[in-house]
This record gives sequence, structure tokens and C-alpha cells, in this order.
Amino acid sequence: MSKRNIVVGLDVGTSSIKAVLGEINHINGINVLGLAQVPSSGLRKGNIVDIESTARSIDACLNELERLTGVEIMSALTGFSGISISAVSNHAVVAVGNPNYEITREDKERVLHSAQNIALPPDKTIVQVIERQYIIDGYDGVTDPVGMVGSRLEVEIVVIIAATAAIQNLQRSAQRINLHCDKIAYNQLLVAESVLTSSEKEMGVAIVDMGGGTTEISVFSQGSILSTSVLPIGGDYISKDLAIVLRTSIEDAVRIKEDCGVAAPEMARDDVIINARNIQGNDVRQVSQQLVADIISARVIEMVEMIYTELQQLTYLDKLAGGLVLTGGGAQLAGIVEVMEGYMDIPVRLGLPENIKGLVGDINIPRNSVALGALIYGFKHMEPAIVDTRAGVSSVFHKVNYWLKDLFS
Repeated sequence: MSKRNIVVGLDVGTSSIKAVLGEINHINGINVLGLAQVPSSGLRKGNIVDIESTARSIDACLNELERLTGVEIMSALTGFSGISISAVSNHAVVAVGNPNYEITREDKERVLHSAQNIALPPDKTIVQVIERQYIIDGYDGVTDPVGMVGSRLEVEIVVIIAATAAIQNLQRSAQRINLHCDKIAYNQLLVAESVLTSSEKEMGVAIVDMGGGTTEISVFSQGSILSTSVLPIGGDYISKDLAIVLRTSIEDAVRIKEDCGVAAPEMARDDVIINARNIQGNDVRQVSQQLVADIISARVIEMVEMIYTELQQLTYLDKLAGGLVLTGGGAQLAGIVEVMEGYMDIPVRLGLPENIKGLVGDINIPRNSVALGALIYGFKHMEPAIVDTRAGVSSVFHKVNYWLKDLFS
């Protein structure tokens, strides 16, 4: 029996389910021991519409991860999103209870509890609470007030709110396969862990995470999230456009998009010819990359316009000193960073997971930002796991029990 810092991150997306198992390496950061991805079923626009299908997809992904690592997975830090997500800022103040004015943990809990006292509709629930800062007797910027001295304690928080049914459906999908996923974190907080620098979060930056069925947008400043929004459009719409116009299957449309797609017509090459199979798969016709680019560009322009409009609702673009970080599977479309930067007129960079080393090939790509961010986020909030190593096998793990601290206390 040995102690090792191990955690599992789970990303339940509209297009695919991803699970990753990693171990912290104090020299090289986080070392990924296995990553699995399978097509997802039972989700639409980030929301679960079929619990049984979703459960089967999660089970298939975790079974593959278990096969790769030799670990029996019983718990996972699970990312959550969906069009029901919103963020609300709130503030509260309490008088310090200690006669000598030393702030105690009870004072901290009282002011946090007061700040979370938000009137919610019956179909909404608080998913997560982010402590932005504490203020003691007018002095702001305090990260942990316990042990400090003052008579007046204030807190500023951001509350992540979602549809109660959406959270319960995710939990019930996990329960179907005996997976504990009571620890749920908002996707954008996980993505921020993997793709943003501390300087970007402090100076002001926006994350645009282009998934299959949704695009999540968040603004970070002064070290934490300020606002967020989820648009019901993603990379799957591009695939569907290609499938309809080229009269091919969704699977072949995805292949064409990933292998030969470009975000703007001027990026296409005249000499590139693409084989497109018909829906039945028994015939092939040749199409030009120019035609593919025309189809993709029309949808990309629509998506960029929607993102730009939503960003203007969330913040002033000139306040984003760190510009915009584009991540998610949709960010892997060739040329989309350049198209977005030209339209937004602010710096745009591709969001790649940082501080990750692995044994499973090229994992540091935008589509893995949520799953890999879950590892980083989980390690920041966990105690060492107990690992039971299989007899005769030293390179893989047999059983892991997870003790994760309450992420939302």
C-alpha cells in the first residue's frame, strides 16, 4: 500500500466524453498516466436528454481508461456546463465576533453563508461559489482573513448557478454506473486552470471554449472569474453543414473538417481535392478544399459574430489586457484564431494546457482543456490518494480510493 497524488478528471461533452488520470510530479508538474475519449450519446447542447445513453458513454470511457492504466475508477472530479449556466456576483458584511477582534474560521463561514443567501427560482441551484476577495475594515485584497485582526469583515463572491435538473441528471447518469461524481466544477474554471497564466487572470482575459454543442465564454480579472455565458452553438454545427451540403455522413463530415477544413475561403488551396463518401458509404465524389472552406466560413462568421456580441454584454473589450484565449475542440480548426483576431480587433491566442506531461502521446491540445484542467483543479483541493498496486506490476495501478476535499466550502 502506497500513497500517491492521483486524481481522475471527467469531461462530459456533447460530442465526446473524455477522462484522464494523472499523478502530480513535484519536479515536472502533472504527469498524465492515461487519457481516454469516446463519442458521447444522450446530450444536446451540453444538456443530458437521455440518462441511460449518457451513462453508457461515460462507462465506456472509464472502462477504456481503466484498461489503459490498470486502475479501478470509483470517483471523478467532473466538469459541468450547459446553456442553463449563469454567474452572479454578491457581497456581504458581518461584525467580527471575537472580543479581541481576531477573525476566526467561524467569522469567515458566517460572512460566506450570508453572501450565498441569494433568492433563486425553484428550478435553479448553486453549483459553485468562488471567493474573489475579503475586505477587513475597508482594506481589500485579502485572500484568507482567518487570524487577521479587524472589527468588520466583508466578502465578495461569484456564484455559479445552473438548472437543478441538469445537475441531478448528471449525477444520476454517474449513479447508473456506480461512479461517485458528487464533486462537480464549472468547466470554465477547469479550463482556466489549464490554459490561463496568473498574469492573464489578474490583468483581464476572456476564455472562449468552443465545444461540440455549446460555446462557453468567461471573463477573468483580478485573479478570478467575473462573468460567464454559454451560447447554444458549437463545432457540431459546422460538421452538420458539411454533411448536408456535401451529402455525406456526420462521421465523414467530421473527418473532412478536421483533416482539410480551414476557417476562411482565402486560406484554401486550389490544388487540394478531398474525397467525400456518400451517406451510404458506397460511393465517393471529389470536392475542392475551396468548397469546403466556403461552407465552413459561413458558419464560422456567424459563430464569431455571436461570440463578439456576447462578449460586449459581459465586459468592455478594451479592458481585456490579456486578450482572448480560444480553446476547446472547435479551436483546432485551422485558421480560426486568425479569423477571430481579425474580427475582434484584440489579441487572440490558442489555449493549450500547460504544466502537463504524459505517457499517452500528444495530449496538450485544446479539446482536452477541460479534462486536463480537472486534474490541476483536483490536485489543488485533494489529499493524497491511497493506491493499491497490483502484485507483479509496478508500472500501473490496481485500485485507487479518492478523498477529495469539499470544493465548494
